[in-house]
Amino acid sequence: MNSIIQIKNLWKVYPNKVEALRNVSLEVFEGEVIGLMGPSGSGKSTLLHITAGLEKPTDGEVYIMDHSIHLMDEDQLASFRQKHLGFVFQFYYLLEDFNVLENLTLVGQLAGVERPQEKALQILEYLRLSHRLKHRPSQLSGGEQQRVAIGRALMLDPKILLADEPTGNLDLAEGKRIFDLFLKLREERGLTLLVATHNEELKPYFDRIYRLKDGELV
Repeated sequence: MNSIIQIKNLWKVYPNKVEALRNVSLEVFEGEVIGLMGPSGSGKSTLLHITAGLEKPTDGEVYIMDHSIHLMDEDQLASFRQKHLGFVFQFYYLLEDFNVLENLTLVGQLAGVERPQEKALQILEYLRLSHRLKHRPSQLSGGEQQRVAIGRALMLDPKILLADEPTGNLDLAEGKRIFDLFLKLREERGLTLLVATHNEELKPYFDRIYRLKDGELV
């Protein structure tokens, strides 16, 4: 199995001296579904954001597919994310003035995807959202909004999907449906997934789990 993410001796210290991450090292292999687990404030979101290049580490190294994420400038990071990474946020961040189909199509248009609306329609059918194409986010359930957010992340055919508390705003039954979808994406699309959650009932979905407490692996 090929290593796809390597994180080495990662530190994140904010200007107020809070140490969000302390000497964290981990490795993810291609095709794995990996859990980052721990209580709120343990550093899970910070670790995901640094892995995606959305934040810079104070110290340490991040390699994705042998690319040095920690050394890239903002333009290089944007290009790399567009080609290889998808990110799913807890709070969806859908565009309220646009319907479901437009939320996905716009991402494809901005990234230069060929026939973006056609691709968006295919993804939304795969996610069982074809009946919601013309609905705006406020007209959807929480689970439907999260599936739209996942669909948006899939528009660029990422090799890796990073998800930050993707079920934090959902009840357990809907959360399990989202995780069933993650496993389906791994099996059918070959995605590697790194998912942060504090919900212990979701442990069975992971191949392996890294646990964080106060910014350290435990």
